[in-house]
Amino acid sequence: MPISEPRRALDALGVRAARVTVLKDVPSENGSWLVERPGGRREVLRRYHGQATEEDLAYEHEVLRHLAEAGWVVPAPVSGLARCDGLWYCLTMFVPGRPVTQEGSAQQRRRGADLARLHLALRGLGDQIGQRPGWLAQHQSVTVHSSLDWRACVHGLSEASPRLAEWAEAAAEQSRAALAAVGAENLPVIVVHGDFAPWNVHYQSDRLAGVIDFGLTHLDSRPYELAIARTHRAPQVTEAYRSELASSQWPLTDLEEAAVLPVYHAFRLDQAAWRLSDSMRTGRYDLPAIERQLSRTATPPP
Repeated sequence: MPISEPRRALDALGVRAARVTVLKDVPSENGSWLVERPGGRREVLRRYHGQATEEDLAYEHEVLRHLAEAGWVVPAPVSGLARCDGLWYCLTMFVPGRPVTQEGSAQQRRRGADLARLHLALRGLGDQIGQRPGWLAQHQSVTVHSSLDWRACVHGLSEASPRLAEWAEAAAEQSRAALAAVGAENLPVIVVHGDFAPWNVHYQSDRLAGVIDFGLTHLDSRPYELAIARTHRAPQVTEAYRSELASSQWPLTDLEEAAVLPVYHAFRLDQAAWRLSDSMRTGRYDLPAIERQLSRTATPPP
């Protein structure tokens, strides 16, 4: 019988496991398996997506180690990287608890305060490690991925829908203008989690148990973190975030406050750009989904 994928990866890492249970296994995406070691210790085998590079993952692991040393429960690496079947794998710490997917006001406030505390733990790290390879801050470009060709994306979309391509161009111009109007080029940047949404924050008995999935961590602004944390759907998150930071003598500046909405619209445009890039690769355009993203950034041209 063929050896399963996680077993092959564990062999490459030189790890013995008593039991391996799948947590997430979607082809072409990140994957993870619960690994129970002899003696009962639990860890997680992480498979990284096909575009991940060794340099890129070294940055992510440095952020995770920094937080683990500061007392945070995060999936910090407990092994080196191993290459198996053309993909990178690593064994990481197990993060207990589970996400609260149906957030009430109290839970929104908890998540907002926890995000503020995470930023306090990451404060200053960006000065040491710089920007993640291949990334930009959201206010610096249409997309945070430096390898994504926006012009090519729009050209590809024009062949599937000239109307949406025109809309995408107009949205990019509006986004650039709105960011320039508030002086976004002067936004301070920090290391952000990159996806502090409910599904990546684990709780036990209403207390924070840990934070997972730092696959998008990079240098960006605090308004960007609020946007990608889906605070537009959870206003109490932002309220508690502001309050926690103010009590820690690190409030949002006037510039950051003014940039919250323009950066949110830029984030939505980035989501459209990522979908367009994927459409170019597959040749399949989900036009209603693309239109939904564009509708969150700007009104359509006349």
